[in-house]
Amino acid sequence: MNRRERRNLRKEVNIFSDVISILKQYFPELTSMFERLTDVRNQSYVKYSMSVIFVTRLLGLLCGKTSMRNLTESMNTDICIKNISKILEIELEEIPHYDTINDVFEQVEVEELRDIQKYMINRIIRSKMFEKYRCMNRYYQVVIDGTHLVTFKEKHCKNCLKRVHNRGNEDEYTQYYHYVLEAKLVVGEIVISLDTEFVENEKEDVSKQDCEIKAFYRMVKRIKRNYPKMRIIITGDALYGKYKIMEKCQANGWEYIIRLKENLPSLVEEIRGLEKSENTEEEIKYWNQLEYGLAGMEKRANVIKYNKKEGNKTTEFMWITSITITESNKKELVYFGRQRWRIENEGFNVQKTKTFNIEHMYSKNYNAMKVHYFLIQFAHTLRQLLEKGIKYVMETKMSIKEVSDAITQTLTKINLTALRKIQLRFNLKLII
Repeated sequence: MNRRERRNLRKEVNIFSDVISILKQYFPELTSMFERLTDVRNQSYVKYSMSVIFVTRLLGLLCGKTSMRNLTESMNTDICIKNISKILEIELEEIPHYDTINDVFEQVEVEELRDIQKYMINRIIRSKMFEKYRCMNRYYQVVIDGTHLVTFKEKHCKNCLKRVHNRGNEDEYTQYYHYVLEAKLVVGEIVISLDTEFVENEKEDVSKQDCEIKAFYRMVKRIKRNYPKMRIIITGDALYGKYKIMEKCQANGWEYIIRLKENLPSLVEEIRGLEKSENTEEEIKYWNQLEYGLAGMEKRANVIKYNKKEGNKTTEFMWITSITITESNKKELVYFGRQRWRIENEGFNVQKTKTFNIEHMYSKNYNAMKVHYFLIQFAHTLRQLLEKGIKYVMETKMSIKEVSDAITQTLTKINLTALRKIQLRFNLKLII
């Protein structure tokens, strides 16, 4: 397809209609779930329903609007208002102002948004759209990692975490911040939020701060409760290479593949010794049932090592896994071990710098900040299904910004057309 053909194809399609087709076809209860969220407002003064509030914000995110003011200004067209009316099947005269949206978000029960998150994941799993991309045709890969959201010079709220820099020096200073732990369903280049746990202090003065590991234990209880029969392989960086974490995964009936560095020194030392005695230069090496740990607390582990060669440079990767490694599965395990980086690239990086700006303070209220964050995850899911699953979007090689601009144009300037049946087709290959 040449450049002219790509331009003509972009003109022929209404990408906003296809976004709504994906929403209606794959997540038919989403707008109803927004409407059923607990509304604590005085109903005598309510002008906009909960579904209008949330759908307006969701559409703004799908359009890549990185500020609340920009959302209100760019979507303030008669056609946009009519399109939202059609989606919700209501009469609507105006869209809500960003202050109105934030006022509502301050009072929303965040736990209710977890039900929506769970609903979207269950719909994806039941659709079987990613079934053939599972690890060893059995396990859905769930990658765990955390990231900073917002940083402050002064304490923002009682839930802030804090870190002292240059302690004991003249230039010592304290940094306050908000942090989130994510469990992402990773399929090829697609990264979808499966569970979210905010790392936060319960009050201003705590003897010991909350941390990523504590948040992980809270998170895995909920994942097991929400997805009791889901076959999962947990992937994480070296922080998660701890006895208790790996034992927790096994107790939940999950497999794991976790980055191995110096987090388990006795195991790393054992591998170095074995390599010296074996004296081979294979690209992928592996060892099953290696014994490691302190006397009386010995454990056994399966370890796989991948030496990636690029020119004269060789980069070493090692993972500890609960799966027995064989000649037939070693390349696949290396692939899924390296997929951990997807949460950084297609996950956090896209949400920070490409589309949604999760480090921006959409509201000064902490509860509203959380609500915005969840909506970003919902929008990111829809955008990925559009960008990776719709043929013309892939064929025209539209950039993330071009997709945002196209959705904005068709939402605000073109009447919503009759929705067509969408067939999502993914081309995800296993490449080391």
